[in-house]
Amino acid sequence: MKLLASHAPPGRARRRGAVLLLSFLVLMVIIAIVYQLSRVTVTDQRVAFKDLTLTRMDLAIESALLEVAEQLRTDGELRMGSEQPGMGAGPGDPGGDPAAGPSGDPAAGPGGPGGGGQPESNPDAVDSQRDDWAQVASTSINELSLRILIVDEDRKYNVLNMLAQDEEEAQDAFDRVLRILDLCREDTLADINGSDAAEMARVMRDHLMERENSGLPRPERLLSDDEDDEGRVMPLTMREFVALEPFEESHFRDDFDGDGNRVHSITAFLTVYTAPHTEGDADGGGQGTTAEGGYGVNVNTAPMAVLAGLMDSRDVGGRIWDNVVEYRNLEEELSQEEQEEMDPILDEFGEEVVRRRIFDDLEELGEVPDWDGLEPEVRTKVESLLRVESDVFSIFVTARLATAEEQNQILDFSSRLEQERYERSGAHLVRTVRQVVWRQILDDEVKIVPLQRWEVLDYAPLPVLDYPDDERY
Repeated sequence: MKLLASHAPPGRARRRGAVLLLSFLVLMVIIAIVYQLSRVTVTDQRVAFKDLTLTRMDLAIESALLEVAEQLRTDGELRMGSEQPGMGAGPGDPGGDPAAGPSGDPAAGPGGPGGGGQPESNPDAVDSQRDDWAQVASTSINELSLRILIVDEDRKYNVLNMLAQDEEEAQDAFDRVLRILDLCREDTLADINGSDAAEMARVMRDHLMERENSGLPRPERLLSDDEDDEGRVMPLTMREFVALEPFEESHFRDDFDGDGNRVHSITAFLTVYTAPHTEGDADGGGQGTTAEGGYGVNVNTAPMAVLAGLMDSRDVGGRIWDNVVEYRNLEEELSQEEQEEMDPILDEFGEEVVRRRIFDDLEELGEVPDWDGLEPEVRTKVESLLRVESDVFSIFVTARLATAEEQNQILDFSSRLEQERYERSGAHLVRTVRQVVWRQILDDEVKIVPLQRWEVLDYAPLPVLDYPDDERY
């Protein structure tokens, strides 16, 4: 039997492999294009979601900042309304005459004209941890959790004091900054030793002495009119020092160390914001200045490291400052009628805050154990560094959006420490913004003036507590 020959062209069988390969390559190109389009679409969706989330957070934070501004204004109006005729400025009260008695009248003795008794103090005339603004607040807006922390800058020591005209005062201020840096992280794994603290203080001072920029404000209260002082200006933030050795980024963050101890930023103890002034200030000083021309510290709110750093321990022992802190943490004794009339203050967990003592004026320091045992000159010096009012505030607003995995969880924290650690666990989208404002109390109104409008932080701040290991924590 004879087979018939194929009539197909002899090269067609060889071309079948090329067609298959070409089809495969076309398919791969189509898959790559589809994959790229898919990736671009997903990326655009994620970017849009992130932008939308940030916008939501920013709007919620802005809303919280406006509410806090009204809260500070209301508190300032109470303070303004509580001022009584005949009650003068103490060493830490702006506008007081250093040569005058407590009434503000140079010819008057203690208690005002006629040498009468001291007018009854008014808690609304001072700023303390008992005020509404001092309570950490939690709220929620559009599924965003907000935590609001207000810190008065007057609780901190102003590094601009190192620019004092008097060389002895400038050296004393340098020593205070050194001691505060040495104490601010004591008993933690991030402790700043004495030699590092001395180097940091020296670098700060040298930077302030050499810093020149005619477009920025000057600390007029401290500088003279000499040519050497004409170019010196004040920094607009403490973070300006982060670029200088031996400062590190970690020095400007709040966190927990390996042992679980609270580690605070040095900006929780040092500041450049206190005692702002306007062109209309007659003395160039403004609110917050002390009798000696420096920037005072609020004894009602200052952390232990700041108080203990004000004076050499050989002049004022640490036990006295322990007594000061203990005094302002004792529960105030109130009559039954007073307890019924006062509205309770609630913390962020909805629990009632214990009403603690405050220093209504600097004379009340005499009730602190061992205070009267100080040498008169030392006691006068210490009181010249203190005040009982606050005028500049840092407002921290942290917005959190829980991830999908965390949204359905029921969270029940047994302590604030447990909550703060959870908030640092990475289970949320977090945005923290800081605003610094000056509450300017005038004769007939209270103004809220932004000094730093909007600063995004890469950490959530931790309140500085007097007794972090206490059950009240």
